[in-house]
Amino acid sequence: MKRNNQYILFTFLLYVAGVSAVMAQQMTIEQAIELALKNNYDIAISKNASAQAANNNTLGNAGMLPKVDLNATGSFANNTTKQEFSNGLVVDKSGVQSRNITTGAYLTWTLFDGFKMFATHERLQELESRGELNVKIQIENTLVKVITAYYTIAIQKQMISGFKENIAVAEERLKIAQKKLETGAIAKTDVLQAKVDLNALKSGLIRQTTTLNDAKANLNQLLLQSVEQDIDVRDSIPLINQYKYEELQNLILSNNSDLLSAQKNIDIAKYMVKEGKALAFPKLNLNANYIFSRAQNQAGFSLLNQNLGLNLGFTATWTIFNGFNTANSVKNLQLDLQNSMYEYENLKTLTQLSLIKAFKKYQDDVMVLKLEEESKLLAKENLDIALERFRLGVTTSIELKLAQKSYEEAVTRLSDARFNAKISETQLLKLSGGIIK
Repeated sequence: MKRNNQYILFTFLLYVAGVSAVMAQQMTIEQAIELALKNNYDIAISKNASAQAANNNTLGNAGMLPKVDLNATGSFANNTTKQEFSNGLVVDKSGVQSRNITTGAYLTWTLFDGFKMFATHERLQELESRGELNVKIQIENTLVKVITAYYTIAIQKQMISGFKENIAVAEERLKIAQKKLETGAIAKTDVLQAKVDLNALKSGLIRQTTTLNDAKANLNQLLLQSVEQDIDVRDSIPLINQYKYEELQNLILSNNSDLLSAQKNIDIAKYMVKEGKALAFPKLNLNANYIFSRAQNQAGFSLLNQNLGLNLGFTATWTIFNGFNTANSVKNLQLDLQNSMYEYENLKTLTQLSLIKAFKKYQDDVMVLKLEEESKLLAKENLDIALERFRLGVTTSIELKLAQKSYEEAVTRLSDARFNAKISETQLLKLSGGIIK
Protein backbone atom coordinates (compact mmCIF):
# COMPACT_ATOMS: atom_id res chain seq x y z
CA MET A 1 0.00 0.00 0.00
CA LYS A 2 2.83 2.36 0.89
CA ARG A 3 4.55 1.69 -2.46
CA ASN A 4 1.29 2.32 -4.32
CA ASN A 5 0.89 5.66 -2.52
CA GLN A 6 4.42 6.62 -3.47
CA TYR A 7 3.73 5.68 -7.08
CA ILE A 8 0.54 7.75 -7.13
CA LEU A 9 2.38 10.73 -5.62
CA PHE A 10 5.19 10.43 -8.16
CA THR A 11 2.71 10.20 -11.04
CA PHE A 12 0.85 13.24 -9.71
CA LEU A 13 4.07 15.26 -9.51
CA LEU A 14 4.93 14.37 -13.09
CA TYR A 15 1.43 15.38 -14.17
CA VAL A 16 1.69 18.73 -12.38
CA ALA A 17 5.09 19.34 -13.93
CA GLY A 18 3.67 18.53 -17.36
CA VAL A 19 0.69 20.82 -16.89
CA SER A 20 2.96 23.63 -15.67
CA ALA A 21 5.15 23.24 -18.73
CA VAL A 22 2.11 23.53 -20.98
CA MET A 23 0.77 26.52 -19.06
CA ALA A 24 4.13 28.30 -19.07
CA GLN A 25 4.52 30.59 -22.02
CA GLN A 26 7.08 29.28 -24.48
CA MET A 27 9.83 31.81 -25.06
CA THR A 28 11.91 31.97 -28.22
CA ILE A 29 15.60 32.80 -28.16
CA GLU A 30 14.78 36.06 -29.95
CA GLN A 31 12.34 37.04 -27.21
CA ALA A 32 14.88 36.18 -24.51
CA ILE A 33 17.51 38.33 -26.22
CA GLU A 34 15.04 41.21 -26.60
CA LEU A 35 14.21 41.10 -22.88
CA ALA A 36 17.89 40.98 -21.94
CA LEU A 37 18.74 43.98 -24.11
CA LYS A 38 15.84 45.87 -22.58
CA ASN A 39 16.32 45.01 -18.91
CA ASN A 40 19.92 43.99 -18.25
CA TYR A 41 21.61 46.20 -15.64
CA ASP A 42 25.13 45.83 -17.06
CA ILE A 43 23.94 47.06 -20.46
CA ALA A 44 22.10 49.98 -18.86
CA ILE A 45 25.26 50.98 -16.95
CA SER A 46 27.41 50.82 -20.09
CA LYS A 47 24.83 52.89 -22.00
CA ASN A 48 24.96 55.56 -19.29
CA ALA A 49 28.76 55.60 -19.46
CA SER A 50 28.53 55.97 -23.24
CA ALA A 51 26.06 58.84 -22.83
CA GLN A 52 28.51 60.57 -20.47
CA ALA A 53 31.27 60.29 -23.08
CA ALA A 54 28.89 61.79 -25.66
CA ASN A 55 28.02 64.64 -23.30
CA ASN A 56 31.71 65.39 -22.81
CA ASN A 57 32.31 65.58 -26.55
CA THR A 58 31.65 69.29 -27.03
CA LEU A 59 33.55 72.24 -28.50
CA GLY A 60 33.41 73.94 -25.14
CA ASN A 61 34.96 70.97 -23.35
CA ALA A 62 37.73 70.98 -25.96
CA GLY A 63 38.50 74.63 -25.16
CA MET A 64 37.36 76.04 -28.51
CA LEU A 65 34.63 78.36 -27.20
CA PRO A 66 35.02 81.54 -25.17
CA LYS A 67 34.36 81.84 -21.47
CA VAL A 68 32.05 84.61 -20.27
CA ASP A 69 31.68 85.59 -16.61
CA LEU A 70 29.45 88.12 -14.89
CA ASN A 71 31.07 89.67 -11.82
CA ALA A 72 29.92 92.25 -9.34
CA THR A 73 31.76 93.67 -6.32
CA GLY A 74 30.81 96.30 -3.83
CA SER A 75 32.22 97.80 -0.66
CA PHE A 76 31.28 100.36 2.03
CA ALA A 77 33.72 102.04 4.39
CA ASN A 78 33.50 104.50 7.30
CA ASN A 79 36.98 105.86 8.12
CA THR A 80 38.87 108.72 9.67
CA THR A 81 40.79 110.43 6.87
CA LYS A 82 43.79 112.69 7.13
CA GLN A 83 45.39 113.99 3.94
CA GLU A 84 48.00 116.68 3.25
CA PHE A 85 48.35 117.88 -0.33
CA SER A 86 51.30 119.61 -1.97
CA ASN A 87 49.37 122.83 -2.36
CA GLY A 88 49.05 123.08 1.39
CA LEU A 89 45.46 121.78 1.63
CA VAL A 90 44.87 119.58 4.66
CA VAL A 91 41.89 117.22 5.05
CA ASP A 92 41.30 115.84 8.51
CA LYS A 93 37.86 114.26 8.97
CA SER A 94 36.29 111.43 10.89
CA GLY A 95 33.20 109.46 9.85
CA VAL A 96 34.16 109.68 6.20
CA GLN A 97 32.05 107.30 4.17
CA SER A 98 33.03 105.77 0.84
CA ARG A 99 31.11 103.47 -1.53
CA ASN A 100 32.53 101.43 -4.39
CA ILE A 101 30.70 99.20 -6.86
CA THR A 102 31.95 97.42 -9.95
CA THR A 103 29.89 95.19 -12.26
CA GLY A 104 30.74 93.80 -15.64
CA ALA A 105 30.84 91.00 -18.19
CA TYR A 106 34.26 89.45 -18.79
CA LEU A 107 35.14 87.36 -21.87
CA THR A 108 38.22 85.18 -22.31
CA TRP A 109 38.76 83.34 -25.58
CA THR A 110 41.78 81.20 -26.37
CA LEU A 111 42.73 81.93 -29.97
CA PHE A 112 45.84 79.77 -30.13
CA ASP A 113 47.21 77.10 -27.80
CA GLY A 114 49.52 75.12 -30.05
CA PHE A 115 46.51 73.34 -31.62
CA LYS A 116 45.83 71.61 -28.32
CA MET A 117 42.10 72.33 -28.53
CA PHE A 118 41.85 70.50 -31.85
CA ALA A 119 43.67 67.45 -30.48
CA THR A 120 41.43 67.51 -27.42
CA HIS A 121 38.33 67.64 -29.60
CA GLU A 122 39.52 64.63 -31.61
CA ARG A 123 40.29 62.75 -28.39
CA LEU A 124 36.79 63.44 -27.05
CA GLN A 125 35.31 62.09 -30.29
CA GLU A 126 37.34 58.91 -29.94
CA LEU A 127 36.24 58.56 -26.31
CA GLU A 128 32.62 58.81 -27.42
CA SER A 129 33.23 56.21 -30.11
CA ARG A 130 34.93 53.92 -27.59
CA GLY A 131 31.94 54.35 -25.28
CA GLU A 132 29.66 53.08 -28.03
CA LEU A 133 31.99 50.11 -28.56
CA ASN A 134 31.90 49.33 -24.84
CA VAL A 135 28.10 49.16 -25.05
CA LYS A 136 28.43 46.72 -27.95
CA ILE A 137 30.94 44.61 -25.97
CA GLN A 138 28.58 44.48 -23.00
CA ILE A 139 25.69 43.51 -25.27
CA GLU A 140 27.78 40.73 -26.81
CA ASN A 141 28.78 39.41 -23.38
CA THR A 142 25.16 39.49 -22.28
CA LEU A 143 24.02 37.68 -25.42
CA VAL A 144 26.53 34.89 -24.78
CA LYS A 145 25.16 34.50 -21.26
CA VAL A 146 21.54 34.52 -22.44
CA ILE A 147 22.17 32.04 -25.26
CA THR A 148 24.03 29.74 -22.86
CA ALA A 149 21.27 29.97 -20.23
CA TYR A 150 18.50 29.52 -22.81
CA TYR A 151 19.95 26.41 -24.40
CA THR A 152 20.86 24.99 -21.00
CA ILE A 153 17.09 24.82 -20.41
CA ALA A 154 16.62 23.21 -23.82
CA ILE A 155 19.24 20.58 -23.02
CA GLN A 156 17.64 19.80 -19.66
CA LYS A 157 14.30 19.33 -21.40
CA GLN A 158 15.90 16.88 -23.83
CA MET A 159 17.43 15.00 -20.91
CA ILE A 160 14.05 14.81 -19.20
CA SER A 161 12.48 13.46 -22.40
CA GLY A 162 15.16 10.77 -22.48
CA PHE A 163 14.46 9.87 -18.84
CA LYS A 164 10.74 9.56 -19.56
CA GLU A 165 11.39 7.26 -22.51
CA ASN A 166 13.62 5.08 -20.39
CA ILE A 167 11.09 5.07 -17.54
CA ALA A 168 8.42 3.88 -19.97
CA VAL A 169 10.73 1.00 -21.01
CA ALA A 170 11.54 0.23 -17.36
CA GLU A 171 7.84 0.10 -16.48
CA GLU A 172 7.21 -2.26 -19.40
CA ARG A 173 10.16 -4.38 -18.27
CA LEU A 174 8.68 -4.57 -14.75
CA LYS A 175 5.28 -5.62 -16.11
CA ILE A 176 6.86 -8.35 -18.21
CA ALA A 177 8.98 -9.54 -15.28
CA GLN A 178 5.94 -9.73 -13.00
CA LYS A 179 4.02 -11.81 -15.54
CA LYS A 180 6.99 -14.13 -15.97
CA LEU A 181 7.29 -14.44 -12.20
CA GLU A 182 3.64 -15.49 -12.01
CA THR A 183 4.31 -18.25 -14.55
CA GLY A 184 7.55 -19.28 -12.86
CA ALA A 185 9.66 -18.35 -15.88
CA ILE A 186 12.03 -16.14 -13.87
CA ALA A 187 13.12 -15.67 -10.29
CA LYS A 188 11.78 -12.98 -7.98
CA THR A 189 15.20 -11.31 -8.00
CA ASP A 190 14.59 -10.22 -11.60
CA VAL A 191 11.39 -8.45 -10.53
CA LEU A 192 13.09 -6.80 -7.59
CA GLN A 193 15.97 -5.63 -9.76
CA ALA A 194 13.51 -4.24 -12.31
CA LYS A 195 11.83 -2.23 -9.53
CA VAL A 196 15.19 -0.95 -8.28
CA ASP A 197 16.18 0.14 -11.77
CA LEU A 198 12.81 1.83 -12.28
CA ASN A 199 13.15 3.73 -9.00
CA ALA A 200 16.67 4.80 -9.95
CA LEU A 201 15.35 6.25 -13.20
CA LYS A 202 12.53 8.05 -11.38
CA SER A 203 15.03 9.50 -8.92
CA GLY A 204 17.16 10.64 -11.82
CA LEU A 205 14.12 12.29 -13.39
CA ILE A 206 13.41 14.18 -10.18
CA ARG A 207 17.01 15.38 -9.98
CA GLN A 208 16.92 16.34 -13.64
CA THR A 209 13.72 18.32 -13.04
CA THR A 210 15.46 20.20 -10.23
CA THR A 211 18.34 21.00 -12.57
CA LEU A 212 15.82 22.24 -15.14
CA ASN A 213 14.19 24.54 -12.57
CA ASP A 214 17.60 25.92 -11.60
CA ALA A 215 18.35 26.63 -15.26
CA LYS A 216 15.03 28.48 -15.60
CA ALA A 217 15.82 30.56 -12.52
CA ASN A 218 19.23 31.47 -13.98
CA LEU A 219 17.63 32.66 -17.22
CA ASN A 220 15.01 34.64 -15.32
CA GLN A 221 17.75 36.39 -13.37
CA LEU A 222 19.52 37.39 -16.57
CA LEU A 223 16.25 38.75 -17.98
CA LEU A 224 15.46 40.56 -14.69
CA GLN A 225 12.28 38.55 -14.20
CA SER A 226 11.14 36.90 -11.02
CA VAL A 227 13.36 33.86 -10.50
CA GLU A 228 10.23 31.92 -9.53
CA GLN A 229 8.47 32.69 -12.80
CA ASP A 230 7.85 29.57 -14.83
CA ILE A 231 9.11 29.80 -18.39
CA ASP A 232 9.36 27.32 -21.20
CA VAL A 233 11.71 27.25 -24.17
CA ARG A 234 11.95 25.27 -27.35
CA ASP A 235 13.97 22.11 -26.90
CA SER A 236 15.49 22.28 -30.39
CA ILE A 237 19.01 23.66 -30.83
CA PRO A 238 19.54 24.87 -34.40
CA LEU A 239 23.01 25.48 -35.87
CA ILE A 240 23.85 27.89 -38.66
CA ASN A 241 26.82 25.76 -39.78
CA GLN A 242 28.01 28.12 -42.54
CA TYR A 243 31.51 29.14 -41.49
CA LYS A 244 34.79 29.36 -43.36
CA TYR A 245 37.96 29.98 -41.43
CA GLU A 246 39.38 32.50 -43.91
CA GLU A 247 36.22 34.59 -43.80
CA LEU A 248 36.15 34.55 -40.00
CA GLN A 249 39.82 35.52 -39.89
CA ASN A 250 39.12 38.60 -42.02
CA LEU A 251 36.04 39.52 -40.00
CA ILE A 252 37.99 39.53 -36.74
CA LEU A 253 40.20 42.48 -37.72
CA SER A 254 37.26 44.58 -38.90
CA ASN A 255 34.45 43.49 -36.58
CA ASN A 256 35.86 42.14 -33.32
CA SER A 257 34.68 44.61 -30.67
CA ASP A 258 37.60 44.05 -28.28
CA LEU A 259 40.13 44.72 -31.04
CA LEU A 260 38.24 47.79 -32.21
CA SER A 261 38.21 49.10 -28.65
CA ALA A 262 41.95 48.48 -28.33
CA GLN A 263 42.48 50.38 -31.59
CA LYS A 264 40.49 53.28 -30.13
CA ASN A 265 42.86 53.30 -27.17
CA ILE A 266 45.76 53.80 -29.60
CA ASP A 267 43.99 56.71 -31.29
CA ILE A 268 43.18 58.31 -27.93
CA ALA A 269 46.82 57.96 -26.82
CA LYS A 270 47.99 59.63 -30.08
CA TYR A 271 45.81 62.67 -29.43
CA MET A 272 47.01 62.84 -25.84
CA VAL A 273 50.59 63.04 -27.16
CA LYS A 274 49.54 65.93 -29.41
CA GLU A 275 47.93 67.68 -26.43
CA GLY A 276 51.12 67.26 -24.43
CA LYS A 277 53.33 68.66 -27.22
CA ALA A 278 51.03 71.68 -27.57
CA LEU A 279 52.05 72.85 -24.10
CA ALA A 280 55.46 73.82 -25.54
CA PHE A 281 53.86 76.42 -27.83
CA PRO A 282 52.82 79.97 -26.93
CA LYS A 283 49.24 80.66 -25.91
CA LEU A 284 47.22 83.66 -27.08
CA ASN A 285 43.99 84.75 -25.37
CA LEU A 286 41.55 87.46 -26.38
CA ASN A 287 40.21 89.41 -23.40
CA ALA A 288 37.15 91.63 -23.47
CA ASN A 289 34.98 93.17 -20.78
CA TYR A 290 32.13 95.61 -20.46
CA ILE A 291 32.32 97.25 -17.02
CA PHE A 292 30.40 99.73 -14.94
CA SER A 293 32.27 101.10 -11.92
CA ARG A 294 31.40 103.86 -9.45
CA ALA A 295 33.42 105.12 -6.49
CA GLN A 296 32.14 107.80 -4.07
CA ASN A 297 34.16 109.41 -1.27
CA GLN A 298 33.19 112.13 1.20
CA ALA A 299 36.77 113.31 1.46
CA GLY A 300 39.89 113.24 -0.61
CA PHE A 301 41.08 114.37 -3.99
CA SER A 302 38.41 112.45 -5.92
CA LEU A 303 34.85 112.61 -4.58
CA LEU A 304 33.26 110.69 -7.50
CA ASN A 305 34.74 108.38 -10.12
CA GLN A 306 32.37 106.58 -12.52
CA ASN A 307 33.20 104.54 -15.65
CA LEU A 308 31.11 102.61 -18.19
CA GLY A 309 32.42 101.02 -21.35
CA LEU A 310 34.02 98.26 -23.38
CA ASN A 311 37.62 97.18 -22.98
CA LEU A 312 39.53 94.92 -25.35
CA GLY A 313 42.94 93.31 -25.03
CA PHE A 314 44.98 90.17 -25.42
CA THR A 315 47.26 88.03 -23.30
CA ALA A 316 50.17 86.11 -24.76
CA THR A 317 52.09 83.63 -22.65
CA TRP A 318 54.92 81.26 -23.51
CA THR A 319 56.47 78.97 -20.98
CA ILE A 320 60.13 78.87 -21.92
CA PHE A 321 61.31 76.62 -19.10
CA ASN A 322 59.42 74.70 -16.42
CA GLY A 323 62.03 72.27 -15.20
CA PHE A 324 61.62 69.96 -18.23
CA ASN A 325 58.14 69.01 -16.97
CA THR A 326 56.54 69.39 -20.40
CA ALA A 327 59.20 67.29 -22.12
CA ASN A 328 58.95 64.55 -19.48
CA SER A 329 55.16 64.57 -19.70
CA VAL A 330 55.33 64.09 -23.48
CA LYS A 331 57.79 61.22 -23.04
CA ASN A 332 55.41 59.50 -20.64
CA LEU A 333 52.49 60.02 -23.01
CA GLN A 334 54.54 58.50 -25.84
CA LEU A 335 55.25 55.49 -23.61
CA ASP A 336 51.51 55.19 -22.96
CA LEU A 337 50.97 55.22 -26.72
CA GLN A 338 53.58 52.53 -27.17
CA ASN A 339 51.92 50.41 -24.48
CA SER A 340 48.55 50.81 -26.21
CA MET A 341 50.13 49.53 -29.42
CA TYR A 342 51.68 46.58 -27.59
CA GLU A 343 48.36 45.77 -25.97
CA TYR A 344 46.61 45.85 -29.34
CA GLU A 345 49.15 43.55 -30.97
CA ASN A 346 49.03 41.18 -28.01
CA LEU A 347 45.22 41.14 -28.06
CA LYS A 348 45.24 40.55 -31.82
CA THR A 349 47.46 37.48 -31.51
CA LEU A 350 45.37 36.17 -28.60
CA THR A 351 42.17 36.73 -30.55
CA GLN A 352 43.58 34.96 -33.62
CA LEU A 353 44.65 32.09 -31.38
CA SER A 354 41.17 31.98 -29.86
CA LEU A 355 39.70 31.83 -33.36
CA ILE A 356 41.91 28.90 -34.34
CA LYS A 357 40.94 26.99 -31.21
CA ALA A 358 37.26 27.95 -31.40
CA PHE A 359 36.96 27.01 -35.07
CA LYS A 360 38.67 23.64 -34.51
CA LYS A 361 36.48 22.98 -31.48
CA TYR A 362 33.39 23.89 -33.47
CA GLN A 363 34.35 21.49 -36.25
CA ASP A 364 35.01 18.74 -33.70
CA ASP A 365 31.75 19.45 -31.88
CA VAL A 366 29.79 19.22 -35.14
CA MET A 367 31.45 15.91 -36.00
CA VAL A 368 30.76 14.58 -32.50
CA LEU A 369 27.16 15.75 -32.80
CA LYS A 370 26.65 13.77 -35.99
CA LEU A 371 28.14 10.68 -34.37
CA GLU A 372 26.00 11.02 -31.26
CA GLU A 373 22.84 11.52 -33.33
CA GLU A 374 23.59 8.21 -35.04
CA SER A 375 24.50 6.60 -31.71
CA LYS A 376 21.16 7.58 -30.20
CA LEU A 377 19.26 6.04 -33.11
CA LEU A 378 21.31 2.85 -32.81
CA ALA A 379 20.88 2.74 -29.02
CA LYS A 380 17.11 3.23 -29.38
CA GLU A 381 16.85 0.47 -31.94
CA ASN A 382 18.95 -1.79 -29.73
CA LEU A 383 16.72 -0.97 -26.75
CA ASP A 384 13.56 -1.80 -28.70
CA ILE A 385 15.02 -5.10 -29.84
CA ALA A 386 16.22 -5.98 -26.32
CA LEU A 387 12.78 -5.21 -24.88
CA GLU A 388 11.07 -7.39 -27.46
CA ARG A 389 13.56 -10.20 -26.91
CA PHE A 390 12.94 -9.95 -23.16
CA ARG A 391 9.20 -10.06 -23.78
CA LEU A 392 9.64 -13.22 -25.87
CA GLY A 393 11.87 -14.75 -23.22
CA VAL A 394 14.90 -15.21 -25.47
CA THR A 395 17.14 -12.92 -23.43
CA THR A 396 17.73 -11.97 -19.80
CA SER A 397 16.94 -8.80 -17.89
CA ILE A 398 20.67 -8.09 -17.74
CA GLU A 399 20.82 -7.63 -21.50
CA LEU A 400 17.79 -5.33 -21.37
CA LYS A 401 19.31 -3.35 -18.50
CA LEU A 402 22.52 -2.87 -20.48
CA ALA A 403 20.49 -1.66 -23.45
CA GLN A 404 18.66 0.78 -21.21
CA LYS A 405 21.91 2.06 -19.77
CA SER A 406 23.40 2.42 -23.25
CA TYR A 407 20.37 4.41 -24.42
CA GLU A 408 20.46 6.66 -21.33
CA GLU A 409 24.13 7.41 -21.93
CA ALA A 410 23.50 8.03 -25.64
CA VAL A 411 20.77 10.57 -24.82
CA THR A 412 23.08 12.36 -22.37
CA ARG A 413 25.98 12.44 -24.82
CA LEU A 414 23.74 13.71 -27.61
CA SER A 415 22.36 16.49 -25.42
CA ASP A 416 25.88 17.49 -24.39
CA ALA A 417 27.01 17.40 -28.02
CA ARG A 418 24.17 19.66 -29.14
CA PHE A 419 24.88 22.12 -26.34
CA ASN A 420 28.64 22.13 -26.96
CA ALA A 421 28.17 22.73 -30.68
CA LYS A 422 25.83 25.65 -30.02
CA ILE A 423 28.20 27.25 -27.51
CA SER A 424 31.12 26.81 -29.93
CA GLU A 425 29.07 28.48 -32.65
CA THR A 426 28.21 31.33 -30.28
CA GLN A 427 31.88 31.87 -29.48
CA LEU A 428 32.71 32.00 -33.18
CA LEU A 429 30.01 34.61 -33.72
CA LYS A 430 31.28 36.69 -30.82
CA LEU A 431 34.90 36.54 -32.02
CA SER A 432 33.93 37.58 -35.55
CA GLY A 433 31.59 40.32 -34.36
CA GLY A 434 28.56 38.64 -35.90
CA ILE A 435 26.64 37.82 -32.73
CA ILE A 436 24.75 41.13 -32.99
CA LYS A 437 22.61 41.20 -36.12
